[in-house]
Amino acid sequence: MTATAFKRLAAILLMGLLPMLAVAVDQPHALHLLGHSQLENPSLTLDETDWRWLRERRTLVMGVSAPDYAPFDLSNNNDELEGITADYAALVAQALNIIIEVRRYDTRDEVIEALKQGAVDFVGSANGYEAADPELELSRSYANDQPTLVTRIGDTQALSADLAGKRVAMLYHYMQPDAVQQFYPHAQLQLFASTFEAIGAVAFGRADAYLGDAISTRYLINKNHLNNVRVADFSGLEVNPFGFAFTKDNIRLRNIINAALAIVPVNQQMDILRRWSAGGSGFMEAERLRLSDSEQRWLEKHPRVKVAVLDKFVPLSFFNEQGQFEGLSAEVLARISLRTGLKFDVVKGSSLPRQIDEVNAGQADMLAVITPSVERAEKLRFTRPYLSNPYVLVVRAEDERLVTLEDLPGKRLAFIRSNSLGEQITRDYPGIEFIDSANPEAAMELVANGGADATVISLISARYMIARHYRDRLRMTSTVGTEPARITFGVNRSQLELYSILDKALLSITPEELDELTNHWRSEIIIEDSYWLRHRNAIIQGFSLAAVLLLITLCWAFYLRSLIRKRAQAERALSDQMRFMSVLIDGTPHPIYVRDRQGRLMACNNAYLDVFGFKLEDVIGKTVVETDTGNPPQAQSYHDDYLKLMARGEPQIHDRILRVPGGEVLTIYHWMLPYRDGDEKVVGMIAGWVDVSERHRLLGQLQEAKDDADAANRAKTTFLATMSHEIRTPMNAVIGMIELALKSAEQGRADRDALEVASVASRGMLELIGDILDIARIESGHLSLAQEPANLRELLASVVRVFEGLARAKGLALRVTLDPALDRPVLIDPLRFKQVVSNLLSNAIKFTSKGQVQLGAQGDVAEDQLRLRLWVQDTGMGISAQDQQRLFNPFSQGSNAEQSARSGSGLGLVISRSLCEMMGGQLHLSSVLGQGTRVDVSVALSLAAALPAPASAPAAHSPPTRALSILVVDDYPANRLLLARQLSFLGHRITTAEDGVQGLALWQAGHFDGVITDCNMPLKDGYTLARDIRTQEHERGLVPCLLLGFTANAQPEEAERCRQAGMDGCLFKPTGLEDLRSALAPRMASLCEPQAEPAFDLGALIMLTGDDHAALNELLMPLLDSLEADQRLLPSLRRQADFAQLHDLAHRAKGGARMVKAHALIACCETLEAVCERQDLQALGAAVEDVEQAIDDLHHSLSVYCNQP
Repeated sequence: MTATAFKRLAAILLMGLLPMLAVAVDQPHALHLLGHSQLENPSLTLDETDWRWLRERRTLVMGVSAPDYAPFDLSNNNDELEGITADYAALVAQALNIIIEVRRYDTRDEVIEALKQGAVDFVGSANGYEAADPELELSRSYANDQPTLVTRIGDTQALSADLAGKRVAMLYHYMQPDAVQQFYPHAQLQLFASTFEAIGAVAFGRADAYLGDAISTRYLINKNHLNNVRVADFSGLEVNPFGFAFTKDNIRLRNIINAALAIVPVNQQMDILRRWSAGGSGFMEAERLRLSDSEQRWLEKHPRVKVAVLDKFVPLSFFNEQGQFEGLSAEVLARISLRTGLKFDVVKGSSLPRQIDEVNAGQADMLAVITPSVERAEKLRFTRPYLSNPYVLVVRAEDERLVTLEDLPGKRLAFIRSNSLGEQITRDYPGIEFIDSANPEAAMELVANGGADATVISLISARYMIARHYRDRLRMTSTVGTEPARITFGVNRSQLELYSILDKALLSITPEELDELTNHWRSEIIIEDSYWLRHRNAIIQGFSLAAVLLLITLCWAFYLRSLIRKRAQAERALSDQMRFMSVLIDGTPHPIYVRDRQGRLMACNNAYLDVFGFKLEDVIGKTVVETDTGNPPQAQSYHDDYLKLMARGEPQIHDRILRVPGGEVLTIYHWMLPYRDGDEKVVGMIAGWVDVSERHRLLGQLQEAKDDADAANRAKTTFLATMSHEIRTPMNAVIGMIELALKSAEQGRADRDALEVASVASRGMLELIGDILDIARIESGHLSLAQEPANLRELLASVVRVFEGLARAKGLALRVTLDPALDRPVLIDPLRFKQVVSNLLSNAIKFTSKGQVQLGAQGDVAEDQLRLRLWVQDTGMGISAQDQQRLFNPFSQGSNAEQSARSGSGLGLVISRSLCEMMGGQLHLSSVLGQGTRVDVSVALSLAAALPAPASAPAAHSPPTRALSILVVDDYPANRLLLARQLSFLGHRITTAEDGVQGLALWQAGHFDGVITDCNMPLKDGYTLARDIRTQEHERGLVPCLLLGFTANAQPEEAERCRQAGMDGCLFKPTGLEDLRSALAPRMASLCEPQAEPAFDLGALIMLTGDDHAALNELLMPLLDSLEADQRLLPSLRRQADFAQLHDLAHRAKGGARMVKAHALIACCETLEAVCERQDLQALGAAVEDVEQAIDDLHHSLSVYCNQP
């Protein structure tokens, strides 16, 4: 491969790498904000919403652009930003108590785009360039923008108003180029990337004028010691002052920043301006003078003024080696030009008297350097002085006798003819011989060469001349005269307007600025008048000729050596380039390859070969179709794409599938770029790819996660709709039945059926809430099992008894098959086991309209375990296969059930399966649509030694023999009233309190056997109240009272929390009479004697009738009649062994017994029902006798109760 072809290939490869490297270019560079100013006790008034917004933000981001815009934006090697903008940003950060981060972008357009995109909050150093953008708005200004024009010193061509034909250099983002070009249509505008380049173009002759703001211009001139440029004029362009730029919709932040900028005091603003002025603060404060109408008319009529200037009056006025006017007077005239717009034409002269005559005659308008005197005042008007400097006596360094003028009588004094001290010295020291000198330089030379003994000149001139030319030869000995030398301008007496303008301009120049000018010219310029200056042209020509001859002599000697060296360098460069290309191509981890116009492979890297397992000689010079890739259709597809790309000449970048040898399938980000020759013809292509298989896999997982989240969200929506129905349905029954009961009570009768329906509905709603809590506990892992010894057969029998009536009401046969092996104690959680069986039976009965429901259970005993197999099978409508897949998701139900729509929460099966898995078992559902459903449960249970002895049931219906004094504390009035009435019904004395503070006060004032407190209350909750009571009981030595919590949060951890607070237990809402009686039982056990259990309990009916004995008798009389009828019917049914009729009679008698809580009769009826279900003739007689005896006992007891007064 030739060197030319290799270079072309390298260029193509570099172009191909650009898309992969482009990401790294646009990242901004972080800088630290370095401010040099501090506010003293800043006081900023903002709305509370603004302060809260700032506290939430805590950090703001300011954007700046590269390169530095001195002195507004200056960066250092410590990655710090300082300057005028940084100082104001630091003051804003201090006033707002926030942090301001700085991000620097490569260009101004990038930082403006970042502002619009929200990557930065605001942009610093913004002026008219940003203000022209309709999407941006500037803050309150912190620096003025005075556009100025800078030219080279010595440029004799004056700037016209429209800069016609001038090359104008400008920073590309100082102002909008279109606006500048419109204002200067005949100028040639040149844009530069930085202010240094722009003003440098003027300094080195590549541009005629520089347009920029006054602050940065002065800084650049002073800081960079550009001695060959000067500020020529102000521009008439309309500009915006400097501020911070915001997007227009960011009104809040702009107002906040404006408020912070407004509290920066004026003296601190001036300090910042002086700090970054680089010695030119006065210049930046300069403004156009306000002239009178007559002065303005004169200025418009005389825009140019002739100035007579003395040469070699250093450093006041002189001409440098290029013949350009310089000196202190030149600087003062430049300041006046900026303030007034006057342009000065210099007229060079060497004799002051002659120049005075020229000004007086109107040949010149003014003198640049003159000291006032009475004689001169007849011809000139003198402006106010721009320099006051004492006269000094200068003598030779070795002459120690001459100290003052008093030592000069008889001596020669070199004296400048224009010096106004001549008459005074002549009068006071008549013996001095005067030798005339044309200027200070001539006078100093006379003294140094012995032509005079001393001279009198101004201090500034003496210092300058001695330091530059007469060091160790001349010295200053004393001041001369009582008045200093006052250097002024001299104006033609007829030019009153010019005099007034000059005087006003001098008055506008501050003393500080004049001092800066004086210090600047005290030792600024060195003027040489030497042999070199007089003969430099001849010297240069001689040396040039010698150099040419020497060059010709040496050229031939070094010619061959040069050729050899160049050839060696070319070979070395070629070798280096080849090594670089080898590293560049082979070192890239992603495959890269190059093909020619016919699709043949020209070059590739190792990564390309590794993917296919090829060697370079197997693929080089071949098309992809000619290469054995193991997938011809894919190879042909890629080859066709190559040819299409080169035919169209447009790049292609997209994702595609690549199958490589070995069967692996890759998803690649494939890019293909055409490359052209010198005639812009496509001669080949460069391509490569990045393996993005992992990215696609992650995107797939992300989509799956999103689908799952959407499904969960839909399930939640379905659950909420279901719960709304499930809660409203029983609530409708509760509210409606209670309303009917209230209306019946108003008519003097009790509606027991309505109350019983409301009770059943409310308990169903409570079970629903329990199911929801169970699901939440299962999903959170907080549900645990409480195992205890229990008999499986008895547990199953108790569940079956609950659902017998429901099945019978729907006309369904409930078939139960229980293995005798189950009649033994095992370790199990009875409550959760019955919950599982109840859910399965409930679903089977609910979704079966005809036929039967079967419950079966078998047990296999092996060693110390019982293997339980339980099934529930129905002849219902069945479940489709699609519904079975989602049936075990929370809140999901089968969609094909006719009567199931909105008839359940969809939680039963989920809870049942979760409980089975917690027990170490499994739950399996099988169903055929239209034929029925079967659910199988299998679980291994540990055998227990024996069941614990049954605890005697508390006498739920017997009133206490001693009433307790109980304090009820609850902030909700309805709960407080209900709990008080329940306890009163149980026969206790009640005191109530509205909150924990009142409750503690009542407890301290009286004696209570127990306290029942709500756990969550304002002021003082129940936990704190319990701890306070226990603390005081301990401190006062009191017997602890019964302390119970009362809460609606039915979580196990809530009970533990109550015990940790010192309570004896916890009651969960809703709480019934039995719950209260059980909770108070420990306290009652210590106060009450045991007594025989009565035959019935009329507490609920007494409460219902309001303790109305007559109404109560009306309720009991139908029950007595029903008991008598059942007692007469029992013998005949027993003789006929009519199990069905006996079962119905037992069920009917059990319902009446439950109304009066006759537990003996209830137990006998349940036994008879079980016998009838088994159709057990042997046990039938004993069961019927027990029922007859229980009915007789209850009938007798109720009759006695109804007949008592």
